[in-house]
Amino acid sequence: MTEIELIKPKILPRDEEFLWRYFDIHKLLHLLKEKRLRYTRMDQFEDALEGIPFETLERFAKINNEPTLNLANIILETDKYLIKTETKLFGRLDEILQIQSSHFVSCWFYEQRESMAMWNLYSNPDGVALKVSFGKLKALLKPDLKVSGIKGYFCGKVEYQDFRNQDPYAVNGLSKLGKVSLRKDVSFSHEKEIRFVIKTDTTTNKLKTGIDSDKLNFKELNIKIVCHPRMAEWKKRNIKQILKDEGISTSYAESEIKLRY
Repeated sequence: MTEIELIKPKILPRDEEFLWRYFDIHKLLHLLKEKRLRYTRMDQFEDALEGIPFETLERFAKINNEPTLNLANIILETDKYLIKTETKLFGRLDEILQIQSSHFVSCWFYEQRESMAMWNLYSNPDGVALKVSFGKLKALLKPDLKVSGIKGYFCGKVEYQDFRNQDPYAVNGLSKLGKVSLRKDVSFSHEKEIRFVIKTDTTTNKLKTGIDSDKLNFKELNIKIVCHPRMAEWKKRNIKQILKDEGISTSYAESEIKLRY
């Protein structure tokens, strides 16, 4: 079994600090039924620049003489932009696509209180948030033992940087960040991500859009299920009953956010 590697552990949360996942009721029901969390393949995320090596960003900045040419567009529509860009860059595109298709990520919001912004972005009034301590999660969240081709399993804090500006890389050493799956553009900094990442070989899991975790013991994880602050009372009672049926009634938690309407 691949042991978890902690990347820059000094900047990771303390064991007693909390991580959050905001999602809709259907994902909650799926989680309770399957007792597994999903690691999503990196090329399934909305940000096309996930996992871009620094050298590619730097090279593109140097050769790009066309203001309307965007690296994300090139990744999304390679054939369309092939004739507009230096051919050598496209040797890098294979590398980018291999990185994106071989990394599977479980994303968590790192904050000690609920975030209304995250409720609005990733849930709805019928949704819930999963709240777990970092210590429990790093100890108990593991890749499915049956998954083949795993080359590494690590956890780290995402570092956000303005991909349009080269200068800050030299300052904070992001050019030396070995785990490119832990770098994102600053436009996503509101996500405050801690990531658990499964790295696989480039062929074994290329057809999978996600990889499941190993079976989870919710009591051992000491999870809390927090209902959306706008959830109707009768719907909260349904959530309580669902958790009671699963034998984890103590996992229910009311939102601390109180709204006027």
